[in-house]
Amino acid sequence: MRPVQRRSVFYVSGFDPKGAAHYHALYRDEAAAQERAGGLPLEVGARKRLADGNAAWSVAAEEDGAAIRTHYEFVRWDHVVRAHWPRGKLQLWRDMLVASLFNLRHGSLWRMFKQCWPPAVALFIPFVVLCVLLLGAPLLGGLAAWGAWTFTGQAWTAWPAVALVLLALAWFERRMDERFNMYWLMRSYAFTRKQALGRTPDLEAALDAQARKLAAQLRDGEDDEVLVVGHSSGAIMAALLVVRALRLLEGKPHRATLSLLTLGQCIPLLATLPQALRFRDELAELGRASDLHWVDFSAPPDASCFALCPPPGAEARTKLLSPRFAEMFDAPSYRALRRDKFRMHFQYLMAAPRPVDYDYFRITAGAKTLEQRFAHLASVTDFRTLRPFG
Repeated sequence: MRPVQRRSVFYVSGFDPKGAAHYHALYRDEAAAQERAGGLPLEVGARKRLADGNAAWSVAAEEDGAAIRTHYEFVRWDHVVRAHWPRGKLQLWRDMLVASLFNLRHGSLWRMFKQCWPPAVALFIPFVVLCVLLLGAPLLGGLAAWGAWTFTGQAWTAWPAVALVLLALAWFERRMDERFNMYWLMRSYAFTRKQALGRTPDLEAALDAQARKLAAQLRDGEDDEVLVVGHSSGAIMAALLVVRALRLLEGKPHRATLSLLTLGQCIPLLATLPQALRFRDELAELGRASDLHWVDFSAPPDASCFALCPPPGAEARTKLLSPRFAEMFDAPSYRALRRDKFRMHFQYLMAAPRPVDYDYFRITAGAKTLEQRFAHLASVTDFRTLRPFG
C-alpha cells in the first residue's frame, strides 16, 4: 500500500456566513487539541487568500514513517450564503412561513420524516413556534387584557398584562432558538427551496467555477489524493462539485485518487423536493462514477443531519459509517454534547479526548487515502432506528 505523500483537500462548509478565517482557526485549534489527546502531530500553516477568492493553508504531518504535505483549501461560497441570509425578523419570519408551507404542500417534509424523523421534526418545530407567536400574541394578549380588566375593574391594568404576555412569548422564542438553532436552520431551509426552484444563479456560477478548478487539479496536479469534504448542507454542494468536475474531465484518467467525504449530510433536504430534478439527476450520475470513493459519516444523535441515509441515486457508491461520538467522550461529557445540538453538528470537525476510527485530522492530513483508512469497516446498511415506520 503506497502512502499518500501529497494531498489536496477542498473543504465545503455548510450554510454558514462565516468565512475562511473562522474555519482556518477551527482546524488549527482543533488539530492542536487532537494532538494533545494523542492524535497526529500537524503543522498548520498560515491562511492565504487565493486569486479566485478561495483561501488555503498548508498542513504538514508524518504518519507511519511517511511525510505528508496537504494543501487544504476553503471553497468559497459564504458570499452566496450572506446574500441569502435574511437579517430582519419580519423577512426571516416570512421566509420561514413560505419555506415551511412549500415543503408541506409538496410533501417533501413527509418524505424526509419517513427517511429520518429527527431532522424532519427539527425543521417543523420552527413553523410551530412561529404559529404560536403569530397567533398567540393577539389571542393570549387579548385574554390577559380582558382578565386583568375584569379582575381589577381598572382599564389601565390591561396594558401590564399584555406586556407580560409579550415578554413571555419573547422568552419562549429565544429559548426555542437557543435549544434548536431554529433560525439558522430555517435560513438554510429557505435557501434550499430557492435552489430547487432554480432561483440561485449566484450559487450555480460559484459551483461551476469551483468544479472547473477541481477538474484542473485532478487533471494537472501531482497529488496522490484529491479529497473533497462537505459538511452539513455543504455535502450537497460538495456532491455537485464532484459530479460537475468529473463531467468536465469526460472520463479521462487522472493520477490522483478522487475521494468524497460527507459529514452530517443534509442531502435529502434538497433531494426530496419534486422540483429538484437536476440535483437528483446529478446524484444518479455521481452514483455511476467508477473512479470515485465516497464515505459518509453521520451520527444518529445529530438531529441536524440525515443519519446513515444513503443519497438517492448514489446508494451503491456511498459507504455509510457512524463516527461513534459516544465512544469519544466519557459519560458526563457525552451527555453535555447531546444537549448542545449545535456543537453536536460540528463535532465532525473537532477534536475528541478518546481515539476512535473517525479522526478528521488523520483523514485530511494522514498517510492513507479515504478508501484505505476505512477499508476495514463495512457500510451500515438498512439502518431503520430513526425511520418512524421501521
